[in-house]
Amino acid sequence: MAVNVTQKDKTLHDTIDWCKEQIARINEMIPTASDENFLVGERFALQAVIAHCEEQLGYSGSMPLEVPNQSEKISR
Repeated sequence: MAVNVTQKDKTLHDTIDWCKEQIARINEMIPTASDENFLVGERFALQAVIAHCEEQLGYSGSMPLEVPNQSEKISR
């Protein structure tokens, strides 16, 4: 499991690359496949995984909309 955003993003990119390799393999098989529908479904599932991974890139949880500048003194 990735421990920070950089490692998580690397893992997501590795997953995206693997999915793209599988899609290329499927695209080569479709013209001669006896069960083209299965391959089309598999390709669709891999594309959904890619989309989900891309949505997660750089995201590490909820972040505050505004962060106070800690170098400024707060006067009351």
